[in-house]
Amino acid sequence: MSVVPVYSIAKAYTAVAVLRSFDVDGQLGELVPALPESLRPVTVRALLSHTSGLNDYFGWADYRVAVEARDDAWEIDRVIAGAVVDRAGRFRYSNIGFSLLRLALEYDESADFFTAISRRVLQPLGVVAFPFASRGDWRACTHESIGEELRAYDPGWVFTGTFAAEPDEAARGIAAVMRGELGDDIPHLMMQSVPVNAPARHPLSPHAGYGLGIMSKGEPVTLVGHGGQGPGFNLFAAASADGLRWSGRVAEGQREDLDLIQSCVDDVESRDGHAVEFRFNV
Repeated sequence: MSVVPVYSIAKAYTAVAVLRSFDVDGQLGELVPALPESLRPVTVRALLSHTSGLNDYFGWADYRVAVEARDDAWEIDRVIAGAVVDRAGRFRYSNIGFSLLRLALEYDESADFFTAISRRVLQPLGVVAFPFASRGDWRACTHESIGEELRAYDPGWVFTGTFAAEPDEAARGIAAVMRGELGDDIPHLMMQSVPVNAPARHPLSPHAGYGLGIMSKGEPVTLVGHGGQGPGFNLFAAASADGLRWSGRVAEGQREDLDLIQSCVDDVESRDGHAVEFRFNV
């Protein structure tokens, strides 16, 4: 399997790093200095669960035009200036929210995003991953479809922070978290889901939800995962709620692919995905 940018799958890793570092009910203003007053009371929990009421820069026309033109990424201050909080308490997917969590991690670690999540999550789990923050980082990506047009895309546009890895390796790391390898409290918190009103045909339905940095299926939760879409690739990483099975897949293209998600879900639920091997000494 090829190394590719995992895009929003990295949100699950950001969530783990945040939960290992901060009070889940603490306010953003305590973690990031010099924020606009409207953002300071927003809690870590609300940001992780996309219930803060924050808008999403992905819908901004000037953002989409600039990305398509392969312009250099904006400074993060421009994103913060466009942040608006409205109708908090309901699920509303917000990349701006996770961009703010990224800033909190970077400020706390006094380092860039990849260094912060490497120290707090990737390295402790033994996940093989590579930085993906500048055009030069495309060098670590090995998918055969990557050409000059794609390499012109500036990864700095992923304001939430991301990294490059094999999709199945990213799924394996999520499974390890769910097994409690970084503490039993982390998976418990991450599975505190809110409903997302997904259509009946969605592979995570019925009872599709979003927990603290992770998508979920079932009530109680039986499967978790996260998707990632960006220039060149669409991905999904899934794991059983107990972390014993996992599957990660990638397809070319940028739109959400329900068949891709369904394949990962089927892998995990049918036990055709990767599984933890237990060895016993006798």
